[in-house]
Amino acid sequence: MADWKKVVVSGSAISQLDNDAGYLTAVTTQNAFATASFDGTELLANDANGNLTFASSSDQGLTISADAGTDTLTFGLSAIPNTSLANSTISGISLGSNLNNLTDGNGITDFTYNGSSTATVSVQADSTTGGNVKPVSVTANGVGLDVDTIDGTGLSANGSGLLDVDYGSTSGTAVEGNTTITLTQTAGEIDITGTAAQALGGGPSYTIGLADTISGNRTFSGDTITINNDLVVQGTASFQNTTNLQVADRFVLFASGSTGTGDGGIVVQQATQDIGELFGYDSATTRWGVTSSFAADSSAYTPDAFMSAVTTLASTNPNTSGPAARYNAVGNIYVSSGDESIWIYS
Repeated sequence: MADWKKVVVSGSAISQLDNDAGYLTAVTTQNAFATASFDGTELLANDANGNLTFASSSDQGLTISADAGTDTLTFGLSAIPNTSLANSTISGISLGSNLNNLTDGNGITDFTYNGSSTATVSVQADSTTGGNVKPVSVTANGVGLDVDTIDGTGLSANGSGLLDVDYGSTSGTAVEGNTTITLTQTAGEIDITGTAAQALGGGPSYTIGLADTISGNRTFSGDTITINNDLVVQGTASFQNTTNLQVADRFVLFASGSTGTGDGGIVVQQATQDIGELFGYDSATTRWGVTSSFAADSSAYTPDAFMSAVTTLASTNPNTSGPAARYNAVGNIYVSSGDESIWIYS
């Protein structure tokens, strides 16, 4: 006969659990073996005293300090001599020595630098760069260039130090300011506000927006499409290739059009289209269960296994005073809040 049966757990009055018959015996604590090695050399294992000593050489720049309170060793490199470095020179100059003197070149105000004292470097007001290169003039108004030739498409020198711009429609040429741009709109797609034809040199201005009514088939291919207000679908909504569905509502109502009892649940498709694993409610047994190879267009199912429900009351015996009758089903669990006993229905 199926009823609630008490489960033996830790704390139950059973000798094996209370150890009143000496089922468990004490085990002598064993000392752990400790060792240390460095680069293949065993340190503690070969030391009869079991001591590991750290030492430093003061002339190498490595310092070691110990704190017995926190069992901490601190290593520092506070004063490494230059001679202890693998590379103690820069371009043949020993570290700590002054570098070779620096001197000025063309276009730079005369200065010298011996590696220790401060030097100021500035550009001459009017100077050439040396050789046959054209001079560069540096003034308070900017930098001036004396240009004879220009190496570039669409630009040319006029011989007076000025640049001419080649106008045209080919690559490398500029567009004249009186060139007109014209924008047109397509009904049912885009709205454009502003004079259709405007000159580029006049700073053309347009306002482009979506039409109030979009006609024809349209595809939005962005990764995320956000609708800040209500979405009204006057037809069938189809969701395909949805990776993850996020629902802000705390409760979701299934079978909202039903007027009677029935089965329902969630199907996770596997290898075959519309066939998968079902987690659902079985109306005949008033229990939640699972099954496999379930066709998503079915209206009912027979569970392969059930979900165990856990109930709790103050009663110490659910067979005399227990949970609602619907929970008297095989596999369900009852936990007493009175004596904390655990029961299973079987």
